[in-house]
Amino acid sequence: MENIQHLTFNIERRSVAGTRMLKRWALNVQCSMLNVLLSMLLLAPLLLHAQTPPTVLPGSLMQLQITQPAVDVASPVTATATFDPPVTQVGAKTFYRVTVDATESSIEWPGKIPAPLFLLPGAKTQGQVMQTVNGQVRPLTAFLYEVTPTTTGRFTIPEFKVRAYGQNVTIPAADLEVNSENAAPVTPPRQLVLEVSETNVFLGEPFRVRVMLPSSPANEIEALRETQLNGDGFITDKTATRQSVQTINYNGQLKPMFIFETTVTPIATGPLTISAQAFTAGREFSGQISITGQVVLPGGAARYVFLVSDPVAIKVRPLPSAGELPGFTGAIGKFIMDPPLLATNRLRVGEPVQLKVGFHGEGNLARFVPPEPPRDQRWQIIANRPQFTGYTLIPLTDEVQTTPAIPFSAFDPETGKYVDLTIPALPVTVTGEGLPVEIRAFDEAKTNTPLKLSDLTMTTGKTATRLKPLQLQGWFIGVQLVPLIGFIALWQWDRRRRFLASHPEIVRRRKAKRDLRREKIKLQQAVAAGEAAAFTQHAVSAMQIAVAPHFPAHPQALVCGDVLSLLKESERNRETVRKMFAAADSQFAITQPTQAHLLSLHSEVEAVLQQLEARL
Repeated sequence: MENIQHLTFNIERRSVAGTRMLKRWALNVQCSMLNVLLSMLLLAPLLLHAQTPPTVLPGSLMQLQITQPAVDVASPVTATATFDPPVTQVGAKTFYRVTVDATESSIEWPGKIPAPLFLLPGAKTQGQVMQTVNGQVRPLTAFLYEVTPTTTGRFTIPEFKVRAYGQNVTIPAADLEVNSENAAPVTPPRQLVLEVSETNVFLGEPFRVRVMLPSSPANEIEALRETQLNGDGFITDKTATRQSVQTINYNGQLKPMFIFETTVTPIATGPLTISAQAFTAGREFSGQISITGQVVLPGGAARYVFLVSDPVAIKVRPLPSAGELPGFTGAIGKFIMDPPLLATNRLRVGEPVQLKVGFHGEGNLARFVPPEPPRDQRWQIIANRPQFTGYTLIPLTDEVQTTPAIPFSAFDPETGKYVDLTIPALPVTVTGEGLPVEIRAFDEAKTNTPLKLSDLTMTTGKTATRLKPLQLQGWFIGVQLVPLIGFIALWQWDRRRRFLASHPEIVRRRKAKRDLRREKIKLQQAVAAGEAAAFTQHAVSAMQIAVAPHFPAHPQALVCGDVLSLLKESERNRETVRKMFAAADSQFAITQPTQAHLLSLHSEVEAVLQQLEARL
């Protein structure tokens, strides 16, 4: 009892000591955490100043890593339909505009809309822009028709339905009031202005195109988005675009305009037309823009209105083939070549030297293609690409005294003639210093003594009957077809093997026919020799082989009843089968009967075998 009390006292004392140690450890941890927190608060300004994130420039590659807003395609699709302007005159132009907040590819627009007879719309123009609504990107598609009414009245294009995202969307009705020509003037429709620098150009001649948006009646300037040039036979240079805001004389008055300027190159000849389309974007300017004068920007959210311009006719003429000079690479314009500059005019054989050539003038220098260097056995010429700055020349002999002339020409559209811009030859001095002695001695010997074949070899090499390559000879095509024929044969063999593996009854019937033919030969030999026992044995074996595929079973496992089950025509044949099987079974009897009379059943046995073979 005393031991138990002593043990209990020790346990209680140790538990009290452990509790004191845990409390002391927890107090130390709390003090350490408090010290760390105070240190972080004191060093926070320094850390924030030292870890200031780098500035991300707009349009850099870092923009790709910024989380973009999600595209909203789940909200209900809505549509609007209006005339711009809603009141017009007879013969005046107005636009029927439909906007649907869905992607352009998802809208199943009808080929013909329901319109009154005197209000038939013209050609359709469509476009798409992405707008930000409540932090999400939502597509907006617009369809625009040009309408020119021919009579007065009030006309209505009734509502109709289209499919978007697999659902029906109702296009509301739109009204248009048409007054007479003598009525009060109406507000003209708002549209883009398209200007081209040239309307009569040559094929491949670049010209400038300006898409302009006049300011609103309140002189507010709006930006343009998704600007696009429409027309077949043109290529737009995306790298030569420029945006600006300028004051231009428009319809007899100075008016601020937003200008989108680019370069267009025709790639087809004949009469062509070009037009422009874009969305107004309020003050959402994108990219670099130069502004001249005072500008009034609209407030509030941007209103995306789809606008088009009147088409402009362009006549494209082909380049004349007469008078074309060497070295023409498609350069069209007025170009002037600067004097070529050679890095040095004292060279050594094999030493490269830089030849700098510069061109300037009026034309698309961005698509300037330099002339191809000529082939010269005395020089190795390499054009400096991808950005052309000149050529690298390497002399191959010390006999040259000038650099090679490089032919080049351009077409001047003003005169309609080709202009020679050949890069002239420049004088140089090439020495053979530093070449091995053996090479110089070989060159001297080559110039003094003619080289003979007997000096190089004592025996003749292989001879050839013709110089025509093997690839061009007729049998070479046949050799190329051998692998194909082998592959086809192997494929057919594997196909046949798979077919027979799926239909084993065909294999059994074929094997039975082969074995039956062998047994019938042995049967004929036994009849000719007069051996009744052999005749009986071969006849029974032939019958078993002929009926084995029908069960299927091994021929030796079949009995008389199996053969009789396949003979249902005459009782005579069935009796012959019984006699042959009975004679074959008699070999196991104690006293074997005479079988000589069975040879007379040869014809009946042949009839039975023919009947069984016909069923294989």
